[in-house]
Amino acid sequence: MSILRNYSGFILDLDGVIYLGNQLVPHSKKYVERINQLGMKYVFVTNDCRLSALQYSQKLRNFGIPCTKEQIITPLSVLLDKLTNKSSRKTPGVLAFTSKKVRRGLKSNKDIKILDPEKDYKSAQIVLVAGSQDFNYMDLMYACLAIQNGATFYATSKDYTFPSNYGHLVPGTGAIVAAIEKATGANAINLGKPSKTIFDIAVKFLGLKRSKILMIGDNIQTDIYGSKLSRIDSALVLTGKNRIKDLKNVKFKPKFVLKNLKEIFDSKNS
Repeated sequence: MSILRNYSGFILDLDGVIYLGNQLVPHSKKYVERINQLGMKYVFVTNDCRLSALQYSQKLRNFGIPCTKEQIITPLSVLLDKLTNKSSRKTPGVLAFTSKKVRRGLKSNKDIKILDPEKDYKSAQIVLVAGSQDFNYMDLMYACLAIQNGATFYATSKDYTFPSNYGHLVPGTGAIVAAIEKATGANAINLGKPSKTIFDIAVKFLGLKRSKILMIGDNIQTDIYGSKLSRIDSALVLTGKNRIKDLKNVKFKPKFVLKNLKEIFDSKNS
């Protein structure tokens, strides 16, 4: 019996599992097509907020992978869920250090008010740091000033690096977050994996018992550890960030280790 038969739903990471940059990871498309054909449920959970949920779903469909925007969960989903469920009706002012595409999407959301860093850093209630390749020193300064003025500091990820198609790891949101934390002494609230909240949203979407869900990821500290915290089985796929040697010194282990997604059909891993 293959691993596939043990579960009814899957939580899938994107970078390093489905694709690297603009290139599909071998066997990933076939795997998603297969579980879709079988009528199994799946959702994609990524800490990368450089694109919106709609843009990620479009990217996957361009690869030929079936996906709706509802099947994409990012840390921004967690933030908006938090703000929507707050008892206060006052719309919070947010300094959003994100990609331009995501910033435009946030501006259209009625639950938050996107502020101008230079003009409004003193009145900001939230500082949000997400994936932004345009982040510069002035952004760093205004983020720090706002936090020192009392703004709550949220990060979409604390992961310092992520896999790329350059053949090496590249700096992630966590590298920016670390600079702000160092300068202010504040600790960012992590909205992304391994936070239990983002896994809870994925579980709710799938509508299945946790025992029937498998998380498939390439990052031990976010995907595997987050699954452990959320009481979900996990599979580490060795096509992205971590390698099998990286498991040596961690206490939490995945239930499965896969060279690639093709092995999920292989009975020797069950």
